[in-house]
Amino acid sequence: MKCWFVFFAFAVSMVVSASPLDRKEEEGERDLLFRDHPSNQLNAVNEPGSSAELLKPLFSDNLLKDVSITRAEDGYYMTGTNLKKPNNGIYVWHSEDLRKWIPLGAVYDAKGERYEAPEIHYIDSQFYIVFVDVLGCIRTAKSITGDASGPYKESDCLIRHQSDPSLFHDEDGKSYLLYGHGFIAPLDESLTSVIGESKFIKPANDGYPRTDFSAQKDWPARDRIGDRGIFIKKIDGKYYGFANEVSGRMKTATDDVYVAESENLLGPYSGRYLAVPHAGQTTIFKDEYGQLYATYAAPEADRYAALRTRPAIVPLEFSKRERLRPVSDVILEDSIVSEQEPRLSSETLRDPSVTLGGDGYYYLVGTQNGYGYLYGDGGITLFRSKDLEKWEDVATIWSWSELGPGDFSRMQLWAPEFKYVKSDDTYYLTFSLCCKGVTYLFKSATGRPEGPYTNVTEGKFVDGIDGYIFEDSNGKLYFLWGGGRLGELNADRSGFVAPPRKLQTIENHHVGYEGNALAKINGKYVLTGAEWHGPLRTNGTYDMMYGVSDTIWGPYTKARMGVPHAGHGTVFKDKSGNWWTTMFGNDITAPFRMHFGLVPIVISNHMQLKPVRQHGEAAGEAEGI
Repeated sequence: MKCWFVFFAFAVSMVVSASPLDRKEEEGERDLLFRDHPSNQLNAVNEPGSSAELLKPLFSDNLLKDVSITRAEDGYYMTGTNLKKPNNGIYVWHSEDLRKWIPLGAVYDAKGERYEAPEIHYIDSQFYIVFVDVLGCIRTAKSITGDASGPYKESDCLIRHQSDPSLFHDEDGKSYLLYGHGFIAPLDESLTSVIGESKFIKPANDGYPRTDFSAQKDWPARDRIGDRGIFIKKIDGKYYGFANEVSGRMKTATDDVYVAESENLLGPYSGRYLAVPHAGQTTIFKDEYGQLYATYAAPEADRYAALRTRPAIVPLEFSKRERLRPVSDVILEDSIVSEQEPRLSSETLRDPSVTLGGDGYYYLVGTQNGYGYLYGDGGITLFRSKDLEKWEDVATIWSWSELGPGDFSRMQLWAPEFKYVKSDDTYYLTFSLCCKGVTYLFKSATGRPEGPYTNVTEGKFVDGIDGYIFEDSNGKLYFLWGGGRLGELNADRSGFVAPPRKLQTIENHHVGYEGNALAKINGKYVLTGAEWHGPLRTNGTYDMMYGVSDTIWGPYTKARMGVPHAGHGTVFKDKSGNWWTTMFGNDITAPFRMHFGLVPIVISNHMQLKPVRQHGEAAGEAEGI
């Protein structure tokens, strides 16, 4: 975990000067530093509740995407891109209760042409369908009979060479055409003609006032809500603009829905945030009881979606920060990791490190107290377990006072790693200080896990963070840190045998930019590391990457996705010979956040690392193998 706010060090220096009487205020201020951090519980996406279930389709006999639902006096009406009969017209379904859906058939004849992403709207007791014809013309069509089954009379061409049209009818009686990824144009009363200039809905220039990311390839995400499917819903007097975008979270084609809000229809809108993961192009509606829903129908390319090309609805709620998000009763990601629950819920824990000790216990340490203990308060707690299920607090094995004199007043304690070294028959502890960017290495003076621990050298051990201790099968001991730097430790463990080297892939790239760890599996060296995927990190995923090599120094294979959401963790083997990775939930769509978890993994014959639901599962059944 890194200081990724430019102003972080300055802000921490102001926070840590607070007196003990101001502790609650201090903690509140520190929370503000991480206000937009993906692991912040106040962000958009809910953690699934204990009784949450994977999202279910409304029906399965038709393949749909770009699902649109509107509510009328006699129930709900649905349409969308019909993948089963793409050239047979625009199909509509009706439901009285959002459960049983009756097909009304093709209500608009396509004449053998394919219509993409039609939407149905109920405006002033009339049904309208908005669509793009085969020539790229956006048209509206109004039901002649006032019935959703039609027939419909179409308008002339409203806009040419555009996509994903939608309609918005405001409380003042004015109607608007929406299209593309953010354009809006006023319509006449009949909704058959554009009567004004098109404008673009976008976040304000100051939509991200609390973050200061460096410019990168995903920087344009600041300038749009999404890249297609603009839809506007007015909720309690405020305008909410929705759009979807294939964001690249989880290092794949995740098709997510983003939202921004405004007091005015034409903006400026707030900075966008992730509202409904994997939903694809969406529409928003309320049921008869006022419950808010988003339509959901992910494309086939989104391999982690709960459903693909099947219509579904996701109930929404507002967070304490008044951000829209799915309720906690539904799971929107179909992955092995999405099923995981914390193994230790009594303690916030980041960067968890597990080692199997010489006494048969598993030992655990991690970054505690949310985002790390501030100088002078707390230290490193050691937990242990016999079975990886029940964990108990052993002792505080290190505290700030053990650093001795020095200016640590602006520091936080981050990323401790704990390791039993068989060849030395003792335990080692390494940890980092933020934002000084240094790492220390301590050794148990007694050979017992509870210590006491002594520094192997005077002061810091290395510059850089995220230290990790690796014992090879030949008894050699190595120290890995700082995004892939590796050095063999000398006999008394106070330094290196030779200058450390940078581990890289065959492409001269890193395997994770932080949180690296090493394991030797089936004679191969497996290097893991944490990497962010997706736009601006705030809406991305913190994933565990890995590479494989025949030698410890590499080069390693191209970095590949190992375990989504696992990020900075350690891979270890249990007493039965099974492999695991730790995780803690550092991103906005992780199944839990800032708590210690474990994910069972397997290594295929081709050295592919993948999560599994339970050990004993054949390698070919593992996710993606």
